[in-house]
Amino acid sequence: MAVDDPTKLTTTNEQDHRPEDLLSLLETADPLESVVPRDRRDGPWKMSLLWLTFQASVSNMYTGYLARSSGMSLSQMFWACIIAVLVMVGYGMLAANVGTETGQPHSVLARSVLGRSGSALASVLLIVTGMGWYGFQAVFLSLVFNGLFGLTHLELFSALFALVMIVNNLLGFRSVSGYARYVAAPILLAWGVYAIIKAFASAAGPHLFQPPHIAVTQGILLTVELLVGVAMFGNEPDIFRHARSDKGHNFASLTIGYGVGILVFPIAGYLMAELSDATTLGSTIHYFTKFSLFGLTALAVVVFTVNLFALNDANLYEAVNAVQNFLKGKRRAETVLALGLVGSLIAILMERSNSIQNNFFIVANICAVFLPCTTIVMALDVFLLERISGCRRSMSKDGVSLAVVSWKEASPGNIAGIFAILVGLVVGATTGGLIPGTAGFGKTNIGIPALEAWLAASIVYIAAMYFARSVKSASTQSRILGLPIGADNGSSTIIDLERIGNSSDAN
Repeated sequence: MAVDDPTKLTTTNEQDHRPEDLLSLLETADPLESVVPRDRRDGPWKMSLLWLTFQASVSNMYTGYLARSSGMSLSQMFWACIIAVLVMVGYGMLAANVGTETGQPHSVLARSVLGRSGSALASVLLIVTGMGWYGFQAVFLSLVFNGLFGLTHLELFSALFALVMIVNNLLGFRSVSGYARYVAAPILLAWGVYAIIKAFASAAGPHLFQPPHIAVTQGILLTVELLVGVAMFGNEPDIFRHARSDKGHNFASLTIGYGVGILVFPIAGYLMAELSDATTLGSTIHYFTKFSLFGLTALAVVVFTVNLFALNDANLYEAVNAVQNFLKGKRRAETVLALGLVGSLIAILMERSNSIQNNFFIVANICAVFLPCTTIVMALDVFLLERISGCRRSMSKDGVSLAVVSWKEASPGNIAGIFAILVGLVVGATTGGLIPGTAGFGKTNIGIPALEAWLAASIVYIAAMYFARSVKSASTQSRILGLPIGADNGSSTIIDLERIGNSSDAN
C-alpha cells in the first residue's frame, strides 16, 4: 500500500517507541491479575535449573563458615544439612504445588483464601522478608568485594549494588528465570562441585571430622534453623505457578534445588573455613578465591556477583509482587524502582550496624518463620478445605468461574486462617528470638523455631476447619473461613484451571 504522506509514517514509528509504551510493556511483562496459562508453563528440567540457582547460594556457604567458626564438627554439619533438606522438601511440596495447582501468585491467591485483610497481611510479610534478604545480600556482596580488593566506603557500595540489582525484575519473571537458568545455574553448579571435591581431596584424613579446637557456640538445631531460613522464600507459589504439573508434583525440581543448595554449598563453606583457618570472612573469601577459582580475582568477581544477583532477583521479585497486589498489577516499573531505593536504604542501615552475623541470624529466622506460616495455611486450605470442612471457595460471574478474586469480591477476612497465622508468628518469634526489646532478641533459639511455628499454625487451622464443619449455619461458616462474597458453599471451585488456564486471555 502506498504511503501518501511520508511524515505520517515517521510519526507512527516514533509513537511506537514512546517512553509510556515502554512502561506499558514492562508493566505487562509479568501479569499479576491472571492465572498463568498451562501452555506457557515450564517443564521439570527448566524449573530444576531455576530452583537450583535460587538455592545454590553464597549465603549457604556463609552458614557453613559460621558453623565451623562456632565449633561444630563436619559430621554435625552433615546432620544439620540432611535435616534441613528433609524439612525444606516437605515444606516445598506443599508451597510449590499451591502455585502449580492454582497458577496464581502468593499475595493474589491470598485474597480468595485469607480475604482482604489476610491478603494485606501476606503482602506485608512478603515485603518484609523479601526486602530483608535483599538488603542483606547487597551488603554481603560488598563484604565479598572487601575481601577481594580491600574496599572502603562499604555503605556506598552496598547501596549501589542494591540499585543495580533491580535490572532483571524490570523485565518480569522471564528475565529473572532466564538469567538464573542459562547464566547463574551452570556457573554455580560447576564451581560448587569443583570446590567441594577439591576441598575433600585436600583435607582428607580422620582429623577432618573432628571438632575444631574452639569453643562450641552453635549446635545442630540452630544450624538447621539458619539453613531453613536461607533456603526459604515463602513465596514459592509465585515461582511454581510457572511450572507444568508433572507426575512427581515438582518433587524432582525441589529435591535437586534443596539437595545441592543445602548440602553442597554449606559443606563447601565449612571446608573453606577449615582449610583457610582464617579468623575473618574477608580472609576466608580471599583464600577461597585462590583455592577454588585458581587465584583469579576477576573470575571470583564473576562467580560471586552472578550468584548474589540471581538471589536478589528472587528476593526483589517476591517484594514486587506483594506491592503489586495492593496496586492491582499496575505501575510495575515504578514499583521495582521504588523498592530498589528501599533496598539501598536497608543495605546502608545493615552495613552501619557493623554486625553481619547478627543481621544474618535475625533475617534468616524471620524468613524461616514469618511468611511460611501464611503459605502453609494457604496450602492446607487449597488441598484440605473441602475434605475437612465440606466448604468450597466458589466465585462466579455470569456462570463463568473467575481465575482471580478481586479485592471487591474477596471476603473481609478468613478469621480462622488469620488467627492460625498469628499464633504461628507468636510461637516462632518467641522461640526464635525475634521480639525486639527482649533479652533474647537476636540470641534465643529454642529447638527449631520454624517447625514449631509451622506446626502451631497448622494445628490451629485444621482444628478451625473441623469446627466449621460442625457449624450448621452457612453464613457462620463463611465468616469463619472467609469465603469470597457470593460463595455458595458447595457449587463450584473458584479456580477452573482446565477451562481458564489454557487460555492466554485468562481474566
